[in-house]
Amino acid sequence: MKSDWIDLGPLSEFPAEVPVLRKDDAGRRFACVLRGGEVHALDDRCPHQGYPLSQGALRGGVLTCAWHNWKFELASGACTFGGEPVRRYATRIDGGRVQLNRAVDTAAEVRRLVAGLREAILRDEPARALREGLRLGALGLHRGETGLGSLHLAFEVLAKDGAERAEYGFDHGLALLADLCAWVERGRIPAEEAFVVAAHAIGEASARLGPRGKGPGKVGARSPLARIADFELDEPAKVSEALAAERRDEAEARMRELVEIRGTAGARRALMPFVAQHLYDYGHGAIFLSKALELAERFSSAADEVLAASTVQLAWATADTSLPPFTATRAALARLADLPLPGPDGAAAATRPDAAPLEGAERAAFEAEVLAGEQPAVEATVRWLARGAGPLALLGAIGHAAAVRLARFDSAWEARLDAEVGVLDVTHAVTFAEAAAALGREALPREAAQLAVLAAGFVGKLRKADAATPHASATAATRARGGGLLQAVEARDVGAALAIARELDAAGRRRAFAELAPFAAFDAAVRPIFTAHAVKTLEALERLESSDPQPDGAYLAALLTHVVPVRRELSARRIAAVARKFMSDGRPPDGLY
Repeated sequence: MKSDWIDLGPLSEFPAEVPVLRKDDAGRRFACVLRGGEVHALDDRCPHQGYPLSQGALRGGVLTCAWHNWKFELASGACTFGGEPVRRYATRIDGGRVQLNRAVDTAAEVRRLVAGLREAILRDEPARALREGLRLGALGLHRGETGLGSLHLAFEVLAKDGAERAEYGFDHGLALLADLCAWVERGRIPAEEAFVVAAHAIGEASARLGPRGKGPGKVGARSPLARIADFELDEPAKVSEALAAERRDEAEARMRELVEIRGTAGARRALMPFVAQHLYDYGHGAIFLSKALELAERFSSAADEVLAASTVQLAWATADTSLPPFTATRAALARLADLPLPGPDGAAAATRPDAAPLEGAERAAFEAEVLAGEQPAVEATVRWLARGAGPLALLGAIGHAAAVRLARFDSAWEARLDAEVGVLDVTHAVTFAEAAAALGREALPREAAQLAVLAAGFVGKLRKADAATPHASATAATRARGGGLLQAVEARDVGAALAIARELDAAGRRRAFAELAPFAAFDAAVRPIFTAHAVKTLEALERLESSDPQPDGAYLAALLTHVVPVRRELSARRIAAVARKFMSDGRPPDGLY
């Protein structure tokens, strides 16, 4: 670090134990205090909101900001009450004059700011986290490297910290982070606002939790060269074996080593056979893995933590399709295991030259079977796979059917006290179908086929969610008032929004998805879990429409029926009613299946 000493004036002008303001020729401000024969110098601007520390009160070597009572140690700049520390500068007395070194040790400053950022996330203090992130960006590191700009490093720390402390592995906050980063890079939402939303979603879920731990049996004590030399060719298969046996610590340890040696591609190959076996945690197994892979590719230094967290989530996940309600799906998967799929072994499902497309009337008929129920959905999927239909083509049609199902959601479910059913249950069918398609592009043909069966069974299983009658059309008052789609959405007028959306062509729908992104991220919901679903559902529906060779308005209609209505985010009455019912009759609440 090069020195940059400036003169602050004669020592005689610094009264003992009294804060004094000094400025340099560039207008930078320093709060200086002579104490114990030494002049201590801190940034004059309080790191909280910028009020002058030179107007604060000094007591026992602690300088207190006069506005919000934040307290800072003169000797270190550490904050003893409030939030983040303040920058401290080296000083010296030479020839009776006070000198200050303005130079910043960048490496030390990065360590200080990263530590402050991590502490803010730990305490679920998003405002403080953003300030530390912005200071980190002001150092000029990673500027312009991605669309995240000067906050790139802060987002990376957020991904790594959130993954490291996620108690049960990859969760909604991390999935939300993946989508918000993509939206920032596309210019849809400001980086600072996105960071605040993501920091709160991650911080709330893991507040006050320490690192999850590496688990016993971690082989990190060996040198990297030794680990590479001992790495076995069948190591990816051992990850799935450990997951199937619920040896969570072993699975996580093996995944960390796998990422170090084989990178994100190795992690994908290791987890795909396991993820394609079942629908896990209402679809979250595939959904979260897809988002984890996106984060790992965006933030390479966080890849080990992110993919380890994904492995932990899978290790805890419930295999839904192993449970009694999914008999038809299990039977279809068993038939699929005996089905000779076209295409050479090992060929990627997306590149099979003999994969038959699904178009027009055939696709409409297939989608009708998917929407008819679990059994017709999975039987139709296996039948089309046997005919040579490509799994990705089927997944595209299933994604469209999932959008139709979401648009049909009967909101009466959410008014019932005896049923734990909400719109989020149905959004999972959409996001699972999109995640299955994303994973299927890099999967082996049989894995992609399994994902198609799982997605079809999931969409079919939710048929009880459909309303008996279509959603209301625009009201007379709305038609008279006029306005665009965003105005109808902000007014929470579902009928008007749907009426306007029906008039849009493909280009108009693309603009609508982009226009509605800020609403989904900042206005649609209050609690982070609901915000995460609004964001990931919009992203999934937009991706499904953009990859659909026959796009229509179903995707946008599904989004509007999800994000426009005002929904109760926590129903004390429902929670109490379900608990009372169970204690009285021992029966579970009514559900979708």
